[in-house]
Amino acid sequence: MTATVLMVPLILVTMLFVVQFALAYYARTVVSGAAQDGASAAARRNASTDDGVALAESLVEDAAGSLLESHNVAASVADDTVTVRVEGEVVSVLPFFGTITITGSSSARIEDFTPQGAGP
Repeated sequence: MTATVLMVPLILVTMLFVVQFALAYYARTVVSGAAQDGASAAARRNASTDDGVALAESLVEDAAGSLLESHNVAASVADDTVTVRVEGEVVSVLPFFGTITITGSSSARIEDFTPQGAGP
């Protein structure tokens, strides 16, 4: 009987750890996908980094809005490449466990149209 009383809390805490890390894994998958889609949108011809940030923001809100306490989306351009970075903090199901910070980043080459025969 004493062993059962000790094992039940241990099993429950272990299950909560599994749930916590499953939530973090899912949120990381969403954040990475949103960063990839945001970079792709920002790299389109005649698009801006604001377009990529807006798309990534909406994807994170739709798919993982309740899983994240907070999130931040930023985009930058260097040479002919745009990079979108999404960062968030996963909601904690364990009161004594700190928050897990996840990040996703993706880069895409900015599209440029060169007519046929107009090469270098």
